[in-house]
Amino acid sequence: MPRTHGYAPVGERCHGVKDWHARGRTNVIGALIGKVLLTVGLFIANITADIFYAWVTQDPLPKLLSACVIVMDNATFHKRLDIHTAIANVGHTLEYLPPYSPDLNDIEPKWAQAKAIRKREGCSIEQLSAAYEI
Repeated sequence: MPRTHGYAPVGERCHGVKDWHARGRTNVIGALIGKVLLTVGLFIANITADIFYAWVTQDPLPKLLSACVIVMDNATFHKRLDIHTAIANVGHTLEYLPPYSPDLNDIEPKWAQAKAIRKREGCSIEQLSAAYEI
């Protein structure tokens, strides 16, 4: 479906070449230790609890040292019981940020940094992930 609204100079029609509803969007999940990214997962799908569970159990959990405190935001897919159980079973503690607290979410500045580099360099998410230690 094409866009029905946009910005253009007064008296001119708005024309665009970007289909904002196009498929193929890449979603990124990441984990920080301190201020450094431990791992990043790229998915060409909407993130569901099943995808998040598979990512958590296969990627960051095996890389973590014992008895870590894992802090997540309140995304719905973070809160499934089997995710909590998988984290607890390997000796980690799971805590959630308070609702509506992006200022406490340390990974948000990393995503802002990645978006700024991507915009400046004009590269894809895959190229960004391969080329930069964000």
